[in-house]
Amino acid sequence: MLEQVGAVLDQLAVSEEHMLRQSLSEIEAYLQRSMLELAREALMHRLAVDPRADPKRGYECTRCKKPLRILEERQNRSLPTILGDVEYQRPYGTCDRCGISYAPMDCGLGIPATGGSVTRTELVCHAALTAGAFGIAAEVLKKHDKIELSDQQIRRISEKEGKRLVQERRLEVESFRDGKPIAGPEKTPEMIVVVADGGRIQTRQPEEPQQSGKGAKQEDEKGKAKPSEAEESQREKKRGAWKEDMVGAVYEANPQKNPDARQAEEYDGAKAGLKTFVATLAGCEEFGWMLCVEAIKRGYAKAREKLFLSDGDPKLRTLRQTHFSDAVFILDWYHAAEHLSDCAKAAFGEATEECARWYQRIKAKLWAGDLDAVIGAIEKESARVGKPAPKEHESSPRVVLHRNIGYFSGNREGCDYPRFRAEGWPIGSGVAEGSVKQFGKRMKGTEKFWNGFKFGLGADEMLALLALLKSEDGRWDAYWRRRSQPYTREPRKKEGS
Repeated sequence: MLEQVGAVLDQLAVSEEHMLRQSLSEIEAYLQRSMLELAREALMHRLAVDPRADPKRGYECTRCKKPLRILEERQNRSLPTILGDVEYQRPYGTCDRCGISYAPMDCGLGIPATGGSVTRTELVCHAALTAGAFGIAAEVLKKHDKIELSDQQIRRISEKEGKRLVQERRLEVESFRDGKPIAGPEKTPEMIVVVADGGRIQTRQPEEPQQSGKGAKQEDEKGKAKPSEAEESQREKKRGAWKEDMVGAVYEANPQKNPDARQAEEYDGAKAGLKTFVATLAGCEEFGWMLCVEAIKRGYAKAREKLFLSDGDPKLRTLRQTHFSDAVFILDWYHAAEHLSDCAKAAFGEATEECARWYQRIKAKLWAGDLDAVIGAIEKESARVGKPAPKEHESSPRVVLHRNIGYFSGNREGCDYPRFRAEGWPIGSGVAEGSVKQFGKRMKGTEKFWNGFKFGLGADEMLALLALLKSEDGRWDAYWRRRSQPYTREPRKKEGS
């Protein structure tokens, strides 16, 4: 290796004429290639002299501590690393008692049984999440890390790692549901805020086709022939369907009480502290358990004050009542104001003076906590435009007004904004909104189709990786440190177990 270093240095100063022709960029490129090759050789040397590469050493099963029967004394392996593919040899044996076969050297060095090194996998996953698309990630890895992979290879690697996270998360939730306690932080937080929201991503899992009872073609409103049920189903399969992904965040906050804020016209509220995230495509019920476990890990159980901030979605209301019934519910102010805006447009028409005046007047009542006046105003306009007809389109003014009577009535407890301001509590779920946008930035876009949840690898795995990366408590680095530690090879689970 010293000779190789000497050869590199000699090449740099081969002649005065050669040096005068070189640019700094050329020198950098040459050194980068040379040092990468030198590092790869050094790594292979380190693996070759590792004590666990000696087949005569004598090995015991790390699981049961009984002797390991060596099947191959020097089994070859090519391992993709951040330095390139490295070749090495190691003993490969089997434990007749446990029924498992493995290479002790790989387990001891934290080398995964299949795939590349943990450090390389981390780089691939990070690029897959931050580059915006797998194809762009391939370009980034090639240019910056000298790792050449196709977009499909990057997708398979990152989704496989995401699957590991999804499985760990599922086991953690199942353990909690079976009664095993979840450890919280050493220091009890003063306040824990839980926020949740939903987004949408496009999948290749089609919606269930509506049953018409007949296969014959029908005509639309313009007299054109509608596609048959079978044709519409095929179209749906090609273009995929939008599915809801749920994103939740948990953070600490330090509110400052201010009784004068009851009458304040402007308000900021307590700022969000360190945030951690969960996200899934598995549905609201599963999401609720995930968010509950995450909140407990952040200290929710012992926190002096607990808040749950969300919009008024009935699914989130059920989630809150199931898992966070002891938290103060705050209906996100911006969602509430948006619902009033919808009511104003439905009652008076968009961009009219009556619409603007009604909206400002009723929003002021909502800000003051006079929810009876808010509901009464909506009921008055609903009575004026009339009741919605059966199966009337949801965007109809009659439907919008009628629906929002129930929206504000059903979320009454979350609309005590004067009290919330006086306590110094946050009243906007900007953290959840921003999180959905951040997750959507990676998951949504032209030609981005994901496999649906029940179809296995795809969106849920990437959402789990994103939650790991976006969390601000260092869990991304901690996860990869844990992944690179020595491990005990366990028997493979049988299908269906």
